[in-house]
Amino acid sequence: MSVPLLGALAVLAGIVGGWIVVAVGALAQGAVGALSGFRWSGLGLLPSWLPHAEVALDGTHGAAAWTALLLSGPVAAIVVGFAVHALAEVVAAPAALRFVAYEVFSVAWLQLPLTMLACGPLPATGPVAALYERLGEPESGRWAMIVLGLLTLVGVAGFVGSEAVALGAKWLRTDGRQFRRRAALVLAVYPFAVAVLVGVFERAFEAPAWALGGAVLAGVAVWIRTP
Repeated sequence: MSVPLLGALAVLAGIVGGWIVVAVGALAQGAVGALSGFRWSGLGLLPSWLPHAEVALDGTHGAAAWTALLLSGPVAAIVVGFAVHALAEVVAAPAALRFVAYEVFSVAWLQLPLTMLACGPLPATGPVAALYERLGEPESGRWAMIVLGLLTLVGVAGFVGSEAVALGAKWLRTDGRQFRRRAALVLAVYPFAVAVLVGVFERAFEAPAWALGGAVLAGVAVWIRTP
């Protein structure tokens, strides 16, 4: 399989995987919100094709309830992403399913540190920033969260890159670091960037600066950290 064809298939799988990540996050947020005392009226589409949890935010809720509601989506996404990718590899699923499973994994895991960093110096956005605002402490712990987000990005980028190399070894050269980095770019970085650009992360990143900056930052991290 040629590199351009493989890249095109990976990008398509990335768009599908990104939609699945958003859907999993929305479903988890709605279910956890309902268990935490919020009124959940089901899933909607935002603006017309992205799943969105219809959760009423009125009423009085404690810190634990807000934390569960706002962070349940990213946490559920990384658990599901890891599970489907691992399952697809264990059962030796067909190539198309392995691609989609890997993209669910990579998109879910790369979004985690970016949501942490999104409470930083640029206009704050995302679930972590929303949690600070709901708790009445929008600045509390901001710089500690940025440092934690950077450290998380370093670890996640290496993990995502190494899994891309393992997946791409069947179709791409991986006998040198430059080839392994190319595999990570084709299978992880480009699909993630395209998923961001077509609006998969519209619900998680309302600020356009973070949609673009996050994709670039994640891409650079994966390229550097791929072993």
